Amino acid sequence: MMPVANPLLSCLAALLTIGPATACEVRSGLDLNAAPPPTTAATPSTAELSSGDPTVDAILDRLEVKGKAIKGLSCKLIYSYVTVEPVEDRQVKEGTLLFARAEPNSKFLIHFNKLIAGGVVDRHAERFLFDGRWLTELNEKSKTVIRRQIARKGERKDPFELGKGPFPLPFGQKRAEILKQFTVTLRPFELGDPLHSTHLHCVPKSHTALGRKYTRVEIYVDKRLDLPIRIVSERVSDGNRIEVDFKAIDTNDAPAGSRFQIVVPPGYDRTEEPLPPPPAGDRSVKTGGEDR
Repeated sequence: MMPVANPLLSCLAALLTIGPATACEVRSGLDLNAAPPPTTAATPSTAELSSGDPTVDAILDRLEVKGKAIKGLSCKLIYSYVTVEPVEDRQVKEGTLLFARAEPNSKFLIHFNKLIAGGVVDRHAERFLFDGRWLTELNEKSKTVIRRQIARKGERKDPFELGKGPFPLPFGQKRAEILKQFTVTLRPFELGDPLHSTHLHCVPKSHTALGRKYTRVEIYVDKRLDLPIRIVSERVSDGNRIEVDFKAIDTNDAPAGSRFQIVVPPGYDRTEEPLPPPPAGDRSVKTGGEDR
């Protein structure tokens, strides 16, 4: 069974997607009692951690600055799940991604409209929407909709942050946070790499949650855009790979809020999973009004 295709990422994520995960894992990976992160200027943290290679540090700094400058984007998304035993087999989902930076939390909408597996094309749609508070999954084939609450009203939560959620979106991650999680080295261009790309070979550190899940993460950065255009991750458990390609990236597309919605057809089974009530006396959570 093909795992749920989340972007980190984020992916994405980075998402878009550093690997497969259910939305339950996304929510359980968040520290709901953590204080909101401090606001920082869109400049690289050059005084912080270093990879030991000035070229790698410069690439990570450009990724951080460019990612923070993006207000929104759209792109084509190709998500591949590659099994390696007993023989290599590839299942591919094709679709689109919308991303918009917003306060307190960014938004994304992924729409898969094609699955290719075993030579068979399935055009039942899948949609994944994070509106800043709720993660909604719609599956046209099973006629189901699941809404899971990620953040309460006014809470700042980043389900794409490295080490916090299993699928960080690869836009605006800080150099220091990447180097806390990975040992990063530069790899030479090889046949089959995306054109005009730089290849960062990232090995998760053993003491991290990512190190328990993945043996390696390959990030291919477009030299012209200073944005990731391919992410490959290899799982510790079975050696299977998750490959995500971002194509036709348009950083001039700042999607309107009205585009981040899912229309549920009649006859679908609906499930809703709100967060539990906040701890008594927790003043970090805004209350009042309907939490929808």
